[in-house]
Amino acid sequence: MTRLFPKKMGRLPRSKLQDVTVRNLGGGWNAVASDIAMDPRYAKSLINMHRSAGNGQRIRFGNKWFADLSSTITGADIIDMEYFISRLIAVSDTGQIGTISDVGAKTKIWDNTIAALLPGAPAGWSVGQTSMDFVPFKNQLVIHNGIDKPITISSTFAVTYLQDLATGSNVNVPIGRYGCVVSDYHCIAGLPGFPTTIYISSKGTAGVFPGDAAPNDSISVDVGAYAPEGASEIRGIAGFRKYLIVFFRAQSLIIELGTYNDTGVHTPVFPDTLPQFGLLGHRCIVKIVNDLHFAGLGGLSSAKRNLVSGLLDSKHLSDIVSPEYKKTIGNLTDNQGLIDCFMVYDSLAYETQLHTPSGRVFVFTNNEELHMTGWAEFSDIGWRCACVSFLGRVFGCVGMRVYQQGNEVFAGENYQADRLLDRDDNWQAAPHVYNIGDMAFDTVTLQSFVCLVPHVAGAVSFLDDRTQFSARWEEYLGEPISFVYEFPWLDSKSPMQSKALRFVTVATKGTAEFTLEIYVNNFFNKQVEATPAVIDLGSGDVITPATYELVSPAISTLLIGNDALGFGFDAGPFGGGRRSNDPRLQKYPLKFKTIKPRLIGSTREPLEFNSISFLYAKGRYGA
Repeated sequence: MTRLFPKKMGRLPRSKLQDVTVRNLGGGWNAVASDIAMDPRYAKSLINMHRSAGNGQRIRFGNKWFADLSSTITGADIIDMEYFISRLIAVSDTGQIGTISDVGAKTKIWDNTIAALLPGAPAGWSVGQTSMDFVPFKNQLVIHNGIDKPITISSTFAVTYLQDLATGSNVNVPIGRYGCVVSDYHCIAGLPGFPTTIYISSKGTAGVFPGDAAPNDSISVDVGAYAPEGASEIRGIAGFRKYLIVFFRAQSLIIELGTYNDTGVHTPVFPDTLPQFGLLGHRCIVKIVNDLHFAGLGGLSSAKRNLVSGLLDSKHLSDIVSPEYKKTIGNLTDNQGLIDCFMVYDSLAYETQLHTPSGRVFVFTNNEELHMTGWAEFSDIGWRCACVSFLGRVFGCVGMRVYQQGNEVFAGENYQADRLLDRDDNWQAAPHVYNIGDMAFDTVTLQSFVCLVPHVAGAVSFLDDRTQFSARWEEYLGEPISFVYEFPWLDSKSPMQSKALRFVTVATKGTAEFTLEIYVNNFFNKQVEATPAVIDLGSGDVITPATYELVSPAISTLLIGNDALGFGFDAGPFGGGRRSNDPRLQKYPLKFKTIKPRLIGSTREPLEFNSISFLYAKGRYGA
């Protein structure tokens, strides 16, 4: 029998839901690879987040007000700070020095008046300070500024000028910008008139230099000729193990001290150099257990002792973020790199932080024992300087105020917002006048408040003032931390096949809200018309730079960390937030070939991302 019509085609088979989970989020920021081909464990953009021990990414810690030195020493800025014995030592731009105890007690220890009480009634330090270098030497702290004679702070915080103790004279003490200690020698460099000369003290002393009375084995050495590519000035020095490392702009020189010739003259040995490993400035050096980290034009580098040769090996650590690093550093002036860039090592989080004057902070997390390595970017911190206490707490300065960075080690210090408890001063009663934006601290309730209405304080206590005039004040809860976690493009190993997304879950810890944005099919940003700003090529031709903006995501959903109680319980929007990993799946109807998730938000709550999962179908999906 002949069929007039073809046999009826059967229905296409239903496709089953497939799932894929990105579990390893610990790769960190990758600015080298294209986000089309990037390994999913890396992030295309990672701002104000850093790697957790559990291989996830969490919002960085905030900071809390610790002290304000404006009423103790004069100046507009604390230009640098160091921890010594049990106090923070802070130097202002006027050359005055104050200390802060562990409970916030403030004491002035150096100014013109204190200096005048010393033998000979010398003047204090000059106004207009820009650079400090701190050198712990035995039980004292020596401070160099490159303008005045260095001073020394004793273990009782008595301050005097560094001198030859045998004669009481400091006439031969060099005025240098940089200092360090190597094998019981105090080394000074960065003299304005001798930019490549190093002065090495007599062994075991801090203030005996060439020209002082015997016994004296001090020397001075011009090291410029030892640099293989030549060098115009020393940008910093550091003592690391038995070596003195002299840093130039594009290279470094290794010197071994303690060798004497037959006549007893100290004769340093120059065993090696580190070509292409230079330094931005002397504040861009930190010691980390067995390594020395330092930042130069080419990136963040490390120096480590070679167990075979005994010399130092160096390598770049920042190759994976090299394009963004070089773009940021390349836009700085030489003086900004030399003075305004600084590094601090947070041993509680295993983080090396490089702060730049643009506000961008490059963060390298590294713990070899826990196999933790990754990069991130911090922003909105704005510190001028920072230091670390003996127990590992990090302190930073803005203006004359000192803030403590949060951590997860000490109880009650896991700060989740910036500038917590910040204040201009403690609240004052009438006739004190308050203007909009003024910040006052209540010493009874231990809270900070922002003035909303100009007024004259008219109550006996701050609490009474707020009770009687509730519209005048609003509690200040700190600055929220904005964060971005941008994934690369994901294709589930089938970039050419159309897929239908059905459900997405994000495994999180914490209680913060965040927005999950999903972009599809490489449609993430678009070129827009440039602003009138142009680049003149000098011949009358101009280039109009291309600019880009994000397109709208295909789907955007507000979620909340999975430690929150969720709808109807916690005080979120509409009575509670939608938990990111709720077992009751939420639909995400979306067709795609490639997909890019983006997690963003601004919060004062903790949050950690551990994984993200997708359920999707290939072909026809039947409910």
